Amino acid sequence: MALGTLGVASFVLAALWILSDRLPPVARPAVSHEFPSYAAAMALIDSLRAHDDAQINPMCHPRVLTGGARSDRVLVVFHGFTNCPKQFDLLAEAFSRIGYNVFMPRLPGHGMADRMSEDLRTLTAEDLVQAGESAVEIAHGLGDHVTIMGLSSGAVLAAWLARNRTDIDCVVLIAPSFAPHGVPEPAARRLTSILRGLPNFFLWWDPRSRENVLGPKQAYPRYASHALAEVYRLGFEVIERPDLGRLAAKVVLITSAADEAVNNDLAFELVRRWRSRGADVRTFEFPAVQGVRHDMIDPEQPYERTRVTYPVIEHLTVEGERRGFHR
Repeated sequence: MALGTLGVASFVLAALWILSDRLPPVARPAVSHEFPSYAAAMALIDSLRAHDDAQINPMCHPRVLTGGARSDRVLVVFHGFTNCPKQFDLLAEAFSRIGYNVFMPRLPGHGMADRMSEDLRTLTAEDLVQAGESAVEIAHGLGDHVTIMGLSSGAVLAAWLARNRTDIDCVVLIAPSFAPHGVPEPAARRLTSILRGLPNFFLWWDPRSRENVLGPKQAYPRYASHALAEVYRLGFEVIERPDLGRLAAKVVLITSAADEAVNNDLAFELVRRWRSRGADVRTFEFPAVQGVRHDMIDPEQPYERTRVTYPVIEHLTVEGERRGFHR
């Protein structure tokens, strides 16, 4: 019976592998481009908070840092996979001190008070896109020049916005999660399709520690296979269709040679494709000797190196944004 079951499973996986060469396109929601006033933008953020009921971790509500009025510069921050806006608190405060209004939305399925929540089961690329588009609309009410920053899955969303919108000055991609570490593009695309086709299941970030994994207490210790596949699907939408026109935004890509989680080569390939179409893209990689791992943002990670990463991210963002002002 076991051999028979194994044979069936092998056949199914082989069939999925053969049929999994393409991924369905990501549908874009209707965009109004009717930007709110500052007061209306703040009201929209208040509304987002009001919809966060007791099931949401109090540490994970959407955040906004402003000086009480529109500013010249606005930063929108997308947190990483299974984390929440709290991840960026300290870095956001640094940008606030130098004059930015900062908006940190909570992405769909994230930030539940129950860290074993299954809300990520239903996350789709379209959900991420909808959240990203809404965040940019709100940002235009907070100030004149919009910069988008994202980590990991948040960076994938930021890359999608860079490709699809012309009203963003600068996009900062921090360790974008286009594919797993060590998995090349063709295999990663097929893996994405297979994960979407198989029944949804959860995987531990650390199978030994499970729910007791060290690190940020607001982050989930596990993730849904379909949700991860949807992040990769969104990434392949960007990588495989980079030719929708010249990017309006200036792009900054920040990676680490010690990143154990993602395939940096795919990020570099996207840069190559964008540059070949005339895009202004700057790159920076932390050398492996500095020990900067994938989550280079959250100060609660046991391996955090924020004294190394924060000054670099701030400098490159400001530099990239100023280039964007003069396009």
